[in-house]
Amino acid sequence: MFDSNLRPGRIDATGGDAFARHTFPAGGLVAQSRIAYESTPLLTAQIRSGVFVFAGAGGNLTAIMGSPGGAIVDTGYGPRVAEIEGATAGVLGRMPRWVINTHWHFDHTDGNAAFAAAGATILAHTNSRARLSTSQYVPSLSWRISASPRKAWPSLTFDHPFTLDIGTEELHLLPQAPAHTDGDVAVFLSQANVLVTGDLFTHRSYPVIDESSGGSLRGMIEAVENLLPMIDKDTVVVPGHGAVTNRAGLAAFLDMLRSIEDRILVLIEAQREIPEIAAARPTADFDSVWGRGYVTGAHFARMALAGMGLINALTALQATAA
Repeated sequence: MFDSNLRPGRIDATGGDAFARHTFPAGGLVAQSRIAYESTPLLTAQIRSGVFVFAGAGGNLTAIMGSPGGAIVDTGYGPRVAEIEGATAGVLGRMPRWVINTHWHFDHTDGNAAFAAAGATILAHTNSRARLSTSQYVPSLSWRISASPRKAWPSLTFDHPFTLDIGTEELHLLPQAPAHTDGDVAVFLSQANVLVTGDLFTHRSYPVIDESSGGSLRGMIEAVENLLPMIDKDTVVVPGHGAVTNRAGLAAFLDMLRSIEDRILVLIEAQREIPEIAAARPTADFDSVWGRGYVTGAHFARMALAGMGLINALTALQATAA
C-alpha cells in the first residue's frame, strides 16, 4: 500500500510536531527506558562488510550499504534522531533509500518522519502502520501515545514475506504472527548472513510483551522457533536491545521463554490464583541474567499473564508496583 501524501522534504526533528506525544507515569518502564536512551552514548559497530549497528539511542538500528543509498532497519528514539541521521550518513555515505520498521514502538520509529523527509521510503507490517496512524494505549506500561505525524507512517506495507533487493544485498522481510506486537517483522540479510529481530529478541534482558497489540509469550516463543531454523552458527543476530550475538544467544533466549511459560502453565493447571502465581516467582532462576534491566522478572511474569488474557494488564501493573 503506497501513501501518495508522503513526499521528501526536510523537517525539524526536534520540533513538537515531529513525534507522537506520550504520557506515562514517572518511574514507569517507558519513563525509565527514555532516561536510558537520552543518556547512553550512541555506539557504532561494523558487524559485516557494509553492515553497521547503532546502539544506545533507542532500540538497536542496523544500517546496510546498498546502491543507491542503502537501508536502515528502525530509526531510534526522538531526541537522538539528528545524531542517528549523522551516524547513518557517515557509514552509508548518504541518507538511506529505504527504512524498515520491525514494529511500531517509539524507540524504533521516532525517527521515521526525519528519514522520510530526507527521501526514504518506509516499509513496515500493515498492522504497524495502523498503530502508528492511530492513538494507542498499552495498559501493562500505563503508556498513552497519540498518533504519529503522517510523515512517520510507513508508505509501503505488507503482511507476507517478500525480498527487497538493494543492489549489494537482498533483505528478506519476514512478518510474524502476533508475538511482541501484532506487527513484528524480522529481517534476514542473505549475503551477509545477518538476522535482525527487532524486539522479538532482547539479549540478556526480559522483553516487553505488548498485550494491547496482540503480543503474548506463546507468540514470542513461536516467532523465535520459526526464525532459528533459518540461521546457522555463523549468523550474526542483532536483537532489538542488548549486544549483538549469534544463534546460541537466540537459542538461550528461547529456552528462557519456554521454561517460564512451562512454569506458569503448571501453576495455572494447578488452579493457583494470580497472587499465588506471582508469589511462586516463575522467573526466579533467570532473573540474575535476564532481569537486570528495567523489565524485572515480576513485571515480565505479569505481562505474560496479561498476554494470556488471564489478568487485566493495568491491574497487573499496579500489583507489580505495590
